[in-house]
Amino acid sequence: MQQAIKHIRSELSDIYQDDELLSVTRLIISKITTYSFTEILVNKNTIFSQHQRDLLEFYLEKLKKRMPVQYVLGETEFCGLDFVVNEAVLIPRQETEELVEWIVQEANPASVILDIGTGSGCIPVSLKSFLPRTEVYACDISTEALNVARQNALKNNLEVSFFEMDILTATHSDRRYHVIVSNPPYIPKGEIASILTQVKDYEPHLALFVPDDDPLLFYRRIAVFAGKFLFPGGKLYFEIHRDYADACIMLLQNEGFKNVVLKKDISGNNRMLRAELCS
Repeated sequence: MQQAIKHIRSELSDIYQDDELLSVTRLIISKITTYSFTEILVNKNTIFSQHQRDLLEFYLEKLKKRMPVQYVLGETEFCGLDFVVNEAVLIPRQETEELVEWIVQEANPASVILDIGTGSGCIPVSLKSFLPRTEVYACDISTEALNVARQNALKNNLEVSFFEMDILTATHSDRRYHVIVSNPPYIPKGEIASILTQVKDYEPHLALFVPDDDPLLFYRRIAVFAGKFLFPGGKLYFEIHRDYADACIMLLQNEGFKNVVLKKDISGNNRMLRAELCS
């Protein structure tokens, strides 16, 4: 195993900074051996089988092409749960964990919740885990994404109802909700050049980018939908682009929401909004 660790560091040192390389190395070794990080230290003299060596080379070839390690390994952790991920869905991020935590702190334990643009299902599955009495729904325009999301609900033995919906054209709902949450596309296409290669070359553009001339497209449509299908006093939560916080606040106020609260993420960036529908 020590030789494998040295090999990983040698092959990937030009791609990752030291701290990130350490994390990637641990993830690869853990995936290949099924050891926890602690067990890796204890079993550092383990000799890899030919299959394990072949698997390591397979992973390294993908990583050297700057494919995100989560896609290479086909999995990631979010809110303490294990999630399947592939190139049909965004990789769940720490900032979105903070959004989930905010909802958990505020939501009634028996709420009816909808996640719009669910992707991997990380938000609704995690909410159901923390709030087991809730009734959780989630939608996406992508059939491939919904397949991944359903797999993740099953993987974690949690009941979430998924359905296909295009929020840009949606005018109907079979029910009303106490909470609607969304981490929609919010990066203007003009910013593509500044995006990390690992993101722009592998993560789904459908879930990332919006037209330069209408960066609030999804927020506006979701706010209109929420205005119709939230219960009076219901709450709408958004993850947002840090540069459009003021514009999003104004949009929500214009759509009949009150008590709009802006929160920063762990990095100090404007990242989350919560608004209440006027009674």
